[in-house]
Amino acid sequence: MSRRLATLLNVAVFALTSCHVPPRTEPSLQEPTAEISIRVVNRNRLDVMVYVAHDGARTRLGLATASATTDFTLSLNVLGAGKEYRLVGDPIGMRANITTETLHSQPGDEVTWSLEDSFARSMVVFR
Repeated sequence: MSRRLATLLNVAVFALTSCHVPPRTEPSLQEPTAEISIRVVNRNRLDVMVYVAHDGARTRLGLATASATTDFTLSLNVLGAGKEYRLVGDPIGMRANITTETLHSQPGDEVTWSLEDSFARSMVVFR
C-alpha cells in the first residue's frame, strides 16, 4: 500500500508542478537613465566648486580646477519633473557666487559653461 501511496503522491506533485505557470514579469515602465553632460571650462585663476540648483535644493557636481576643463555627468532624475536648473559656481576664496540663468534640459544635452577671468563675462552654450 505504501508503494501505491508513494507513486500517487509523486504523480500528484509532478502534475501540480508541471501545470504551474511562472508569474509574468512586467516590462519596466521607467525610461532608461537619462543624463546630460556638463563641461566647465575654467579660465579663471580660482578653483570653483560647481553645484546644480533645482527645486529649492543644491546638488554638488564637483570642483572645477583653475585654468582647466572639467567634465561632469548629471542624471536627469535628480532634477525632478520640470527639468529646470541653474548652474552655481562658488569660487574658492571669494564670497560671491556665479549663477547661470534658468536652464531647461533634455536627455543627451551637452552643456558647456565657460568661466572667464572676469566671472561677469561667463557664458553657457548648449549642444
